[in-house]
Amino acid sequence: MALEEPMDLEEDIAGWKHLPPEIRIKILCRLPFPDKQNMMLVNWESSAMCSTLPNKLHELGITEVPSTAKTMLMMKWKNEFGRVVSRMVEFRGTSLRQTECPEHTAEAMRAFLRIWRCSKVKTVIIEIPCFEGLANIWEEGMAGRKTSIAVKNFNIRTNDYRLVINALTATKNKGQDISLLANDHGGMETAVFDVEKVKNARSVILWSLISNIQDHQLHALTAHNIRLHSEFITSNCVARMIQEWKEGKRFLERLHITSPLIDLDTVVRQVQGVSWKNMTDICSIIWREVDEEGYSYATRGPTYDIPAAIGLVRNPDGASTFIFRIIRMTREMSRVVYERCSVQCPNMVSSEDLARNHQQQRV
Repeated sequence: MALEEPMDLEEDIAGWKHLPPEIRIKILCRLPFPDKQNMMLVNWESSAMCSTLPNKLHELGITEVPSTAKTMLMMKWKNEFGRVVSRMVEFRGTSLRQTECPEHTAEAMRAFLRIWRCSKVKTVIIEIPCFEGLANIWEEGMAGRKTSIAVKNFNIRTNDYRLVINALTATKNKGQDISLLANDHGGMETAVFDVEKVKNARSVILWSLISNIQDHQLHALTAHNIRLHSEFITSNCVARMIQEWKEGKRFLERLHITSPLIDLDTVVRQVQGVSWKNMTDICSIIWREVDEEGYSYATRGPTYDIPAAIGLVRNPDGASTFIFRIIRMTREMSRVVYERCSVQCPNMVSSEDLARNHQQQRV
């Protein structure tokens, strides 16, 4: 095949340049993520156009590994065949972390922000031990820019709660699943729970973190799935949340609350729980769907076909964790429960029966 004449190339370039901006933007929108990033390197005009287009990513993550003087940037997206593919870029330093903000981590953070500030991402993973020194880079990277960030899941591992707040508040959407972890078994500043994105999250999970969240902060959460450790959560707050779920005023799927102030008997009494030994035959069959240890009581939900299990488990460190989970049933099981139990299940349990059942379980 004959080589293209220089004039042909010039005409092609001229054709692209003379396309209306809205047409060029539509063309760029259809480019895969890596091609769109490469287009940003062509010239300033292409860079300006691509920087306004959202990237749809399956996962975006930044991970610092201080022990190896390395920070990694991970990107995953779906290719034209619908398969999830990935690319990892390593930023390496010349020595182990001797400063609060090593240059290779700063460079990785700048690259992370360039991609993230115009992305819609399913999962964002941030593992940065210390945010000191990176805060200015974050502010510079996000200042004065119109962002379109949307994130479904946050997995953040850090010892600095400022990084958590900056990451959550940068998103335009709400209702995220938030999972927080520290490099050491430290605490999380309670100010995190006053952030609106945390209040409106779909799930809030703190692994190996003592949050010291207060009753009013826990009650303000609208999450369906809550797992945390605090020294200040009381039985009354937990019971109030479950009672609101029973009345249809709150959505709950799971609660794992570790606190020395929670008493199982107090919670069960307030939410009208029933020991599994006192349930009807059909309810006992449903109870077998609970395949985890520690659950000893059940309570009805907003309708008869949404029961929940309640219990208390002892952790290896000696602390007690209150556990609550709804029991999911098939449509047939729901029908049977409604027909057989809607008028049979007791509305409340007496304090004498409660004390006797609890004593039997201890034995």
